[in-house]
Amino acid sequence: MSNFNFTVDESFARTHNEFFRDAKRFQWSAGILGLIFLVATVVLVLIGTGLTVTIAVACGIMALLCFVMVPVLPRQLGSPQSYYDNYDLVPTVVAKVNPRDVVLLALVDTAVPETGEAPTPALAVRTVTSVPGIRREVGERVPSMAVTGMRTTRNRNHWEEISPMPVAWGTKDRAVIASAEKTISDRQWKKVEALVDRVDEVSATRRRLLEL
Repeated sequence: MSNFNFTVDESFARTHNEFFRDAKRFQWSAGILGLIFLVATVVLVLIGTGLTVTIAVACGIMALLCFVMVPVLPRQLGSPQSYYDNYDLVPTVVAKVNPRDVVLLALVDTAVPETGEAPTPALAVRTVTSVPGIRREVGERVPSMAVTGMRTTRNRNHWEEISPMPVAWGTKDRAVIASAEKTISDRQWKKVEALVDRVDEVSATRRRLLEL
């Protein structure tokens, strides 16, 4: 795994980075669900029986929680620049091409750095609709950042979710993307390329992460 820093094109990233697009969809969903709960609350209060008032209170609480999530989600995600700054660069390739999307396969390390755990190589996959400037061909190199997710109390030393985030989602500068590709060693590229045929095996795991 490598460190790689570059200046993110914020506008470009918000348009193409599917992490941010997903967050926007979650915002809309939370807002719509909040409105549904709010309408249900009003209707149940107007009915006015003991049971409906109790249910109305529960719906009102749910509506409030949904509305709180709308402004909170973007702050939790942070800016595109901070997202790219906070994660390691990893070798990633197109492992499968579908009619409407492609599956990316990344060679990652599940060990949490500050725990002192020995490196634990793994494969991670993510299905994406598009990556600007990348050919839809199996084996195409897509240098990406390894976005880490959850850990469990039973295994605090290893990440249980890791998802590749293409550098090409953060900039349209092809020189930056080429530099990211060169930053990753040939040995790492060859290793992930040799494991492309395991993409279905990785996809079948609970969190689409398979330790090697």
